[in-house]
Amino acid sequence: MSLRGTTGRKAVPQRLALAARPSRRGSVAVQARKLSHLRKKLWKEAGPPPDLATRLFTERIMYLGMPIDSSVAELLTAQLFVLVQEAPDPIFFYINSTGIAKNTTKFGNEHEAIAVYHMMKGVQKFCPIYTLCVGNAFGEAALLLSAGSPGKRASLRSSTIMLRQPLQRLSGMQASDIDIYRKITREKSQTMAKYLAACTNKSEEQIQADFVRPRYFNPYEAVSYGLIDTVLEPKEENVVFKDWQKMGSEIAELGLWDDEEQPLPTNIMYPGTSQYWRSDFDG
Repeated sequence: MSLRGTTGRKAVPQRLALAARPSRRGSVAVQARKLSHLRKKLWKEAGPPPDLATRLFTERIMYLGMPIDSSVAELLTAQLFVLVQEAPDPIFFYINSTGIAKNTTKFGNEHEAIAVYHMMKGVQKFCPIYTLCVGNAFGEAALLLSAGSPGKRASLRSSTIMLRQPLQRLSGMQASDIDIYRKITREKSQTMAKYLAACTNKSEEQIQADFVRPRYFNPYEAVSYGLIDTVLEPKEENVVFKDWQKMGSEIAELGLWDDEEQPLPTNIMYPGTSQYWRSDFDG
């Protein structure tokens, strides 16, 4: 018996039609394609998202993630110049650096870090600077970490902080040159001790005695020493929403998500950047 409808098309039994119809929920791949299509629509209307450097700068975030040399110091100083001119809002400075690289051939790179230190202190007259160690802060990087605004210096509990004297690179020099550079290194050590003493409320003599050899601190020891003010612990109440509800309603109004059985997720939470750890300082 031939099954044909009124239009002349071959009719399909109901049970076969139900089996051939794809699930409204769909697979992970189907949902991924929907999200990709949604992303393309959003980019077409609002333009592509900004690059990482632009996004960080828009959020007034500075990040030191490499050894300090003249190029890095120049970039940090330029960022401070622009941010302090834009608004008196807080600046967030993330640090994960080993300080001055050991294999550098240039003698005197400590001056670059000291230049950033002076710039930070000048900017703090107009806007606070939050500093956060997110990995390592060795040598000159530890100085920049401690140079944040009082009460606004922090570290993650897995970080390591280390004090040391300026590195000496005296191999392959004549004896007369070695004497000159030893004098320069001694002056740099005194300068570093002076600035660290100002940040930690300790005497210069104690600082010089403590970094004769590299001295390592865990975050809690760094708090006791005065290098930072607090150690950030993960707290559930500090997890913030990134306005997902508002974004979901706007997308729904634009008609970009039409799956009634799979509504746009609006309950996604993640730790924010500055908002997440700034709450530990400001209550």
